[in-house]
Amino acid sequence: MSDSNGLFVFNEEQEVNDLNKKVIKILTVEDDINYQNALTNSLKEIQVDEGCTIEILVANSISQAALVLSSHPDIALTFIDVVLEEDDSGLRLVDTIREVLGNSDMRIVLLTGQPGFAPEQHVMKSLDIDEYWNKSDVSAEKLQSIVTSNLRTWQYISQISSARKGLQLVLDASRSINSKHDMRSFSKAVLEEISNILNITDGGGIICSSGGSNTKALISTANGCFDGFEGQLVEQEILNSDIYTDFELAITEQRHVFSKHHTVFYFETKNLDNKSYVTIVKSDNSIGEQNEYLLKVFSENVNTGFANIALLNKLTELAYTDVSLNLHNRNWLTREIRNMNLHEQYRTLLVVFEVEQFEEKAFTFGHDFCQILLSEVYKNIKLTFAPFSPRIAVINNSSFGLLVNTDVEISKEMIAVLNRPVCQIQMVRQYADVRILEMALRSVLSFSPEKIISIAESSLSDSHLTSSKYIKHNQEKTEALTKRFSLMAKLRAAIGSGTLEVALQPKMDLVNLMPVGFEALARWQLKDGSFISPEVFIELAETAGLISELDCVIFDKILATIQELKNKGINLPVAFNASAFDLANPQYFDRIAQKIHEVNIDPSMLELEITETQAISNYDLIRESLEKFMALGIKVSIDDFGTGYSSISHITEITANILKIDRCFICDIEHNTDNQYILEMIVNLAKRFNFSIIIEGIETLEQCNWAKKIGCNVAQGYYFSKPLFVKDLIEWLKQYEKT
Repeated sequence: MSDSNGLFVFNEEQEVNDLNKKVIKILTVEDDINYQNALTNSLKEIQVDEGCTIEILVANSISQAALVLSSHPDIALTFIDVVLEEDDSGLRLVDTIREVLGNSDMRIVLLTGQPGFAPEQHVMKSLDIDEYWNKSDVSAEKLQSIVTSNLRTWQYISQISSARKGLQLVLDASRSINSKHDMRSFSKAVLEEISNILNITDGGGIICSSGGSNTKALISTANGCFDGFEGQLVEQEILNSDIYTDFELAITEQRHVFSKHHTVFYFETKNLDNKSYVTIVKSDNSIGEQNEYLLKVFSENVNTGFANIALLNKLTELAYTDVSLNLHNRNWLTREIRNMNLHEQYRTLLVVFEVEQFEEKAFTFGHDFCQILLSEVYKNIKLTFAPFSPRIAVINNSSFGLLVNTDVEISKEMIAVLNRPVCQIQMVRQYADVRILEMALRSVLSFSPEKIISIAESSLSDSHLTSSKYIKHNQEKTEALTKRFSLMAKLRAAIGSGTLEVALQPKMDLVNLMPVGFEALARWQLKDGSFISPEVFIELAETAGLISELDCVIFDKILATIQELKNKGINLPVAFNASAFDLANPQYFDRIAQKIHEVNIDPSMLELEITETQAISNYDLIRESLEKFMALGIKVSIDDFGTGYSSISHITEITANILKIDRCFICDIEHNTDNQYILEMIVNLAKRFNFSIIIEGIETLEQCNWAKKIGCNVAQGYYFSKPLFVKDLIEWLKQYEKT
C-alpha cells in the first residue's frame, strides 16, 4: 500500500519487458540502500508513453556509477545523491558525465537529504543540472512529474541529437562518394556509406545496372552478405522473395522502395547514357522513419553522383573519339601508349599514314569527299593489318596512327593496298596517295606519348622533300629531332629574355669606297659561346610561330644600336628585315611607328628589307603596309632580287626604293657571261624605273670592279667587311674618319 503523499511504494510483482517496446533507461546513484530501494520501486510504478518501458539501473558509489555509465551510454535520466563518499562526489560525477563522457543528452536530477549541501545556481547552470530536490520533498506524484518532464525533454534532445548525427553521417557520406570519379569506386563507396547510415553489421548490398523496364539487371558491385555475386544477373535465388518483389516494383515504377529490413533505390541517367541503376541494401537493423529520411536525403547525392559519372563517361568518350569519323582520336592513341609497360613499348611499332595533298583535295572536292576518302583509307589500313590486332586512331585531319607488334613487316604489297583507288568522282577513280612512316617505340623511350606522336609527325614532315612512300624512323632521326626541339625551346627563351643581338654589315659606296649604311643581321650566341646560324634559327622561329616576336626583339636592338652610333657621331641608315607575315599584320606598322616616335629617331635612318619571293607572292597583302612605311620616310628594299619571281611586270608594280641583287649573280662574274648579261639587264631596268641598286656578296676586288663597271654604286660583302657587333664596328669605322 502507499500513501499518495509518500515516496515509498512496495510492489513485489516483477514486470517483464515487452521486447517490442522501446526501453528507456533510468539510473539511480545512491549510497543509502533503503532509500534507493524505495526510489526504484516508485520508478517502477510510473506510467510512461505507450510503446515504452522503463529499465532501472542502480549504483551505490562513484566507481559503480562510472561502470554503469560506460556500459549504458543511452541512459535517459539519472538521479544522483549529492553527498556520496564525499561531500561533492555527486557534483564530480555530474562533471564526469558532461565533460569527460561528453554526454549532453542525459537529464540529471540531484537529490540530497541535507539541504545545506545545495549547489549554487551557477554550478547548476555550468554543469547542466536539470533539477535539484530534497529527498523528503519527492512524493510519488512529484516523482511522476519529474520523470515525465525530464523524459520528454530527453526525447526531444535525443531526437535533435540523433538528427544532427544522422545529417552529419549523410554529409560525410556525400563527401566520400563525391570524391569518387569512376563507377566502380563510386558504387563501392555508396554501399559502404549506406551501411554506415543504417549501422549494418550482418547485412549487405548490391548495385546493378538495368535497361529501362527490363528487370534483368547485372550486378556490378556487392558487399556484405551479397559479396561474390558480382557479374551475375539479379535473380530471386540471390535475393529473398520480398526483396526481389520490391526490386521489380522499383524498376517498374521507377522509384525508391523502403521496407523494414531492406531498401531498394532506383536511379536513372537515361538523358545521358540511357541507363538506370538499382541499389539494394539488406539491413539486420530495423530501418526506422528517421533512417528512411536520411537515406532519402543521401539518395539525392547518389543520384547526382550517378549523373556526374555518366556525364564524365560521356565527356571521356568524346575526348577519345573523332566525332566526324566516329573513330578513336589522338587522345586515345596517346593513352594507349601511356598505358604500355616498358616491355610492351620495346615490342611495339607506331606507324603513321598520311594522305598526301589533303588540303588540295579538300579545296577541290569538298569536305564530304574528304570524309569518304579518310573512311576508305581507315578501312584499307584495318583490312591490311587485320591479322596483327591493330590499334588505329585519327591523329590529325589527314593522318592515322597505328600501333602493332614489331614482328610486323610492312611489305610493298601492303603499301600498294593502301594506295589503291578509294572512290570515284564523275567516273574518275580517286587515289588516296598515302605516305607511311614506321617508328619503333624503343627508339623514343625517353619521351612522353604526346611527344612521341609529334616526333613521328615531324619526321614525316621533314621527309616531304623525298618522293618515298615509305619512311623508316630511326634513333639518329630521333636525336636530330630532339636537338631541334631543344634548340627551339632555347630560342623561345632567348626571344623572351631579349638576349638575341644584332651585327651590322657595312654598305659601301663603290665610287669613293666609303660606308653609306648598314644591314642589321640577327645573331644568336649560346651560353657556351657558340653561334647558331641565322638560317637555322630563323627557320625554327618560322616553324614555331615566333618570327614576329623575333623580328620585334631585333628591331628594338636596332633602335638601340642606331642611338649608340648616333652618340658616337655616326649617322648612317640601318636596314632591318621584315617578313611578309609581319607586313600583313596591320598592327606591325603601328608598333614600328610608335617605337620610332618613342626613341625620337628620324625614319630616314631606317630601311625595310623584304625578300623578293615574299614580296611578290604576298604583294596584295603587304602593298598597303609597304606604302605606309615609305610614306613615313623609311626606304623599302627588295632583297635577293633576281632569284624568285623576277620579271619586268613585277618591277613596274612593286612598291620599293631599292633593289638588292642576290649574291648568286656576282660569285663568278669574271667568267660567267650569262651572269654578266643578267646583271647588266637588271641594272638597266632598275635605272629605267628609278630604283637604287645594291649588290650583295662582293668578296674580291674583281667582283667589286665588275659591280662598279655595270653601274652599281653601292655594294656589301666580305671584301669590305663581315657583319660586326657595335663595338667592333665603331673601331672599323675609325679608318674612314677625316684626318
